[in-house]
Amino acid sequence: MVAGTALIAGPFLLGLDAAAIVTGVLVGTLAVALGLAGTEPGARGTLPLSAQAVYDRGLALGLLLSAVIFAAAGQIEAMALFAVAGIAALVMTSVTRYSSRAT
Repeated sequence: MVAGTALIAGPFLLGLDAAAIVTGVLVGTLAVALGLAGTEPGARGTLPLSAQAVYDRGLALGLLLSAVIFAAAGQIEAMALFAVAGIAALVMTSVTRYSSRAT
């Protein structure tokens, strides 16, 4: 949730180009939606834990790919933002235990 919100606001605050702003808003919105979809295990409208794990890893890899594309376009600030977000997402997915807790 925090990373998604940062991706939405970050490009505006850093004064990045339109491509970085659009990418940040789209990916940030997706990250927030994924965060909300995984908040209530077993409830209607939530994702299965296995799907949540796959989506989290896909989001991280997509962020890193976006960083590579922005680097190739010469937008170093956008590259740094998306690379940091992608690395943070990969770290979070590597330390997250994707299993339900007994309540």
